[in-house]
Amino acid sequence: MAGSSISKAQTPRQRWFTYLNAPSVDNKPSVAISIFIATIIVLNILEVIIGSIPEYGFRMRAWYWLSSQVLVVFFAIEYLLRVWVAADTPHEKKCNSVWRKRREYILSPMGLVDLFSFLPFALIFVLPSSEFSDLRILKLFAMARLLKLTRYSTSLTILLRVYQENKQILLAALFIIMALTFVAAAGAYLFEHKAQPEVFGSIPAAMWWALVTLTTVGYGDVTPITLGGKIFGSVVIVCGVGVAAMPAGIFASSFVQLIKEQERQRRRDRREKGTSVLEKLKMKEPYHPQLHLELTRSEQLEVDYLMKEMDLTLDQAVGVVIHFRH
Repeated sequence: MAGSSISKAQTPRQRWFTYLNAPSVDNKPSVAISIFIATIIVLNILEVIIGSIPEYGFRMRAWYWLSSQVLVVFFAIEYLLRVWVAADTPHEKKCNSVWRKRREYILSPMGLVDLFSFLPFALIFVLPSSEFSDLRILKLFAMARLLKLTRYSTSLTILLRVYQENKQILLAALFIIMALTFVAAAGAYLFEHKAQPEVFGSIPAAMWWALVTLTTVGYGDVTPITLGGKIFGSVVIVCGVGVAAMPAGIFASSFVQLIKEQERQRRRDRREKGTSVLEKLKMKEPYHPQLHLELTRSEQLEVDYLMKEMDLTLDQAVGVVIHFRH
């Protein structure tokens, strides 16, 4: 009831902002819209995967054309809705400029992902030519729509936050990798260009071996054969262990830290929510012991959690659970 009264007080734009950007289990329309959009994206990706199989690709050509038209319209409408509701985005600097908020969304990474989720396909209708006759090639652009799922996945959202919070460190690590790749390629060229001119004939050509070795991938398609090249390659391999571990360590530590912060925030939200419910209930109705026996197993676990984590009495915990049951 409280959620419905709040939604009635909101403007249509504010409600759609909640539906598209702040889905909550307490807001059923937002959950339904999020599930619908995510399902469309997943089905589209499955269509692209199945369509890449030769025996199915030709038969599905008519389906490709129809689905492309429908999805272009669908994702274009979603994009325009997101541009419209971006005016209600909370701003760190408390900016009240509607167009500035919308411009920030349009130029943001997710805004660009939303734009390119339908823009390449619109070329089919705007520029019909032989270059776009093979819809299977154009459908590969649909893989960009996979990035839209980051909105609906907690894990992917955390990975995005890890990148944003460690962007400078990761860029520094990337610079180190590029510098070491150049040094490794130059050394491999020095030792191997006479013995293997076809693969180590220049520093750019040797960069493939350098990058594969430094990242510890080791395809084995190109290897040093001279004594000096093997010794130098051994040094590059040892250096590569530390280079490859650097970004992985940054991601792992930040990922664990963000998960812990998210769990602490979830507990704070639950505590605040339970406190507000208690204030609303004011425990006017007496607790009857037989009522506890009527709780489901999940409700009994919730009562135990409230008593343990929020220091509520049995009466208070049961009151909170029964309140949310209705």
